[in-house]
Amino acid sequence: MFKKITFLLSLIFLLPLSSSAWEIKDFNAEILMKKDGSYYVTEKITADFGYELKHGIYRDIPVKYKRGPGNYNLILNVLQVEDFEGRAYSYKVKRKGKYLSIKIGDPDKRVSGVNNYKITYLVKRGINYFKDYDELYWNVTGDEWAVPIHKASAVIYLPKGVKYEEVKLACYTGMYGSQISSCQITPHHYEVEVKTGYLQPTNGLTVLVGIPQGVLAKPSLSQIISWFLLDNWFTFIPFFALVFMGVTWFRGGKDPARGSIMPRYTSPEDLTPAEVGTLYDERADLDDITSTLINLAVKGYLKIKETESEKFLFFSKKDYLFTREKDYKEDKSLKEHERLLLEGIFGSTLEFNTLSGLKNKFYTYLPKIKEEIYRELTKKKKYFAANPDKVRLRYLTAGIVIGGIGIFTIPLVNLLSGISIILAGLIVLGFSYLMPRKTKKGVKVLADILGLREFILRAEKDRLEKMKLYNSGIFEKILPYAMVFGSADAWADTFKDIYKEPPSWYESPYYRTGFGTSLFVHDLGAGLRTMGSTFTSLPKSAGGGGSGFSGGGFSGGGFSGGGFGGGGGGAW
Repeated sequence: MFKKITFLLSLIFLLPLSSSAWEIKDFNAEILMKKDGSYYVTEKITADFGYELKHGIYRDIPVKYKRGPGNYNLILNVLQVEDFEGRAYSYKVKRKGKYLSIKIGDPDKRVSGVNNYKITYLVKRGINYFKDYDELYWNVTGDEWAVPIHKASAVIYLPKGVKYEEVKLACYTGMYGSQISSCQITPHHYEVEVKTGYLQPTNGLTVLVGIPQGVLAKPSLSQIISWFLLDNWFTFIPFFALVFMGVTWFRGGKDPARGSIMPRYTSPEDLTPAEVGTLYDERADLDDITSTLINLAVKGYLKIKETESEKFLFFSKKDYLFTREKDYKEDKSLKEHERLLLEGIFGSTLEFNTLSGLKNKFYTYLPKIKEEIYRELTKKKKYFAANPDKVRLRYLTAGIVIGGIGIFTIPLVNLLSGISIILAGLIVLGFSYLMPRKTKKGVKVLADILGLREFILRAEKDRLEKMKLYNSGIFEKILPYAMVFGSADAWADTFKDIYKEPPSWYESPYYRTGFGTSLFVHDLGAGLRTMGSTFTSLPKSAGGGGSGFSGGGFSGGGFSGGGFGGGGGGAW
């Protein structure tokens, strides 16, 4: 029994050994530098599969690097793969993420023992350019091999006319990030040889060569820009987002052409201030609702009295008393949002209510009032193609989601890609305010609304007298609409000579010493702001390839696994 257990344990411990029993006997690279900044790399790899049967090896070389906020892509063209005697191997080259993978061998044939592989490829964009020198920073073996490398070496053939005395040299060995230089540099006349001994799995050899300025051709500014844009194509994402949203707006958000604007002194099609304000700026907001409350007071449905609710020493706090003057429930002349507004104040039975009594209560009516305003203008009157709030929300949500994706992209990809996606999200957010679309009918009515606004802004006493419109009735009738346009002060100033008494629907203790339209509108505006604050009040429970030279590797910035090249591979 003991012998059986010992045998099984031996098999278990031998399994991982057998899975990685092959090894690399020798890894040599020859690098031929050209004055145009490119270089040829020939890797000679001697693999010993032992008794294992393998199709061949694969070599994964990184070609995509993170540099600064963006990406940097190496250009690597595989020229040939053969053995040391010049016999060609069958191989396939494909992109695997950031790697260019070279898979060598015949899928219908297996080999064992020692096999030699000679891989030749051309590298472009593999030079780092600095102020005082240009740099070849090349990870010779790569540090991602799962098997040991018994010995590794590299021969760097310097650009034509450059001697080794003119260059800076360094080499590093070990795991990624190691600054150990367990390697030997032997310079010759126009070439440099670098050697190291045994490399454990995930250990590698890296070389640095600093070439004097002016020897290697530098890419032009236009070439650098074009490479950058190709490497970081996602920088075009905001542009594509802008074009997409522009086309989307043109097709589905742009209003039809509007006709000419003619001044008018009545609301088009008897629209309420809430409807006028919503069609004017494409949103039903609090100013539209409070202005409609004043309009209902002008029509005689309620009275508003300014009172004092609290008094402390010489200071008092204003309150407002609302008195119901008409039964609104069965009044067919009222629109649903007007009825809801009155219901929110008086309920079903109250004759009186105070503004303070509406605190933390009226807010439940606001969504219903807004929904009815939109329903009236969209479904009944067909002024909007769709509910503007819902259209905006759709694009706002899309913009926020896109921006959120950009934030998560920054640590996963790079800063530049994340910022590009965030900018695209901001573009969608910006267009969300342009996307609500009016119909032809809606645009026609908008022209009339703008005519009313023009009348309010241009109103003059002499002209109104000629039109027989200079009276208190027209002042009160137009006042709620002037409030919607933010022109109440100008409207009040026009009537300052005729309007000497406060309206019957508004009472204040502060007018005993005198009344003026400007003071009235000022007080009314302050009151509406207070009402708006109360109406919305809620109860508390509701709620890569970089340089190796520190600037260069000769100032302590280089390390094993740095620079271009590297990667690793395996057997298959």
